[in-house]
Amino acid sequence: MDIFIKLPVILVLIFIVFSLFQGMYYLSKDDGRNDKTRVVRALTIRIVLSFILFFLLMLGYFAGLLQPHGL
Repeated sequence: MDIFIKLPVILVLIFIVFSLFQGMYYLSKDDGRNDKTRVVRALTIRIVLSFILFFLLMLGYFAGLLQPHGL
């Protein structure tokens, strides 16, 4: 049952890392002639995915599907 919350969390994490590298690529390779908003769009997608991840983690915690580990 807990795979239904863990799989989307892992997928969102993968997409966040992909968007981060995509923004880094656009930042280093764009010279200003192409679409100038590609870096901003990539980073905006990363922020939106981070909010989705936060809400997925909170949903899993409050539903009892994810348990925090103590240190």
